[in-house]
Amino acid sequence: MKMKQLEYLLKIAECGSITKASEQLFVSQPTLTKAVMNLEEEYGVQLLVRKTRGVELTADGKRFVHYARGVLTAASALQSNFSGTQGAGSTSRLFIASQQFDFVYHLLLKTYYQNVDHAIHYNLVEADRNEVTHLVLTSEVDLGLLVRCSTDKRSLLLHSEARRLNIHTVDQAGGYVCIGPSSPFYNRSSVTFAETEQCTQLLLDMEASAKRDLYFDNTDLHINTGRILFFNSVRACEHFLLETDALVFISKWTRGCFRDPKIRCLPVVDKTGAPDGLVNELIWIKRAGEPLNLGERQFLTHLYRHFGRETELEQLE
Repeated sequence: MKMKQLEYLLKIAECGSITKASEQLFVSQPTLTKAVMNLEEEYGVQLLVRKTRGVELTADGKRFVHYARGVLTAASALQSNFSGTQGAGSTSRLFIASQQFDFVYHLLLKTYYQNVDHAIHYNLVEADRNEVTHLVLTSEVDLGLLVRCSTDKRSLLLHSEARRLNIHTVDQAGGYVCIGPSSPFYNRSSVTFAETEQCTQLLLDMEASAKRDLYFDNTDLHINTGRILFFNSVRACEHFLLETDALVFISKWTRGCFRDPKIRCLPVVDKTGAPDGLVNELIWIKRAGEPLNLGERQFLTHLYRHFGRETELEQLE
């Protein structure tokens, strides 16, 4: 038995298809098939049966995968916890996909300084929510940071996807808007959703499916569908906020990304001045069954401390 064979089997089981597993692993189908056959021969069990569409685990295969996942978790834990004692050739990684947040660079920098004497590869990809989830599920990154919103028309993650992920909430907050000097609300301390509906709106980091949905069902979304500009960078939003009376909906954790002092950030409230019913959650995600490596644990430790949630760090163990 080789660890790589177990990894191949778990990916096939996850995808339900040798073809899909081959595409995600960038490994040929014959190589995957041979790995499974070698495991079946070594342990004297049939692990997979072919179906019309893909493959399916046998009863023995399901038990085998359960134990295989434990073996890989233990092996990864050994690597994570003792990698610091290995030679210069040992390399770990910290691959993160994130929406645009104001704290990420700072936490990544702290993790970098913490490991200047170790060989670690870093990768930070800033993307919309769907892309963040996709990158984690396809193993292109290992951690994802994104916002889950109470106004989402459907679950952010399909049930099949949610079962493949560990999802942790780090912080919660209401909604905000950013405005520039030409906004009619510039000297206000807050704004209501009803007021925002009359304005040109900039939408930041909107995934393609959400953009399409705006044209078919905008009930209770508070979006002025007649005057929308979609952007995928804070820089573009800043330019339009400074030059027009537009506004942009943002989360609490994006406020600090807008650096120009002329841009103001206001909370969204109801008619009484209380926070509106909108609730945003800052969450991090990781593939289910995979332990945290050293760099990931360090980054998440900084993340929880940043939000004053040190007592929850024990849950990461």
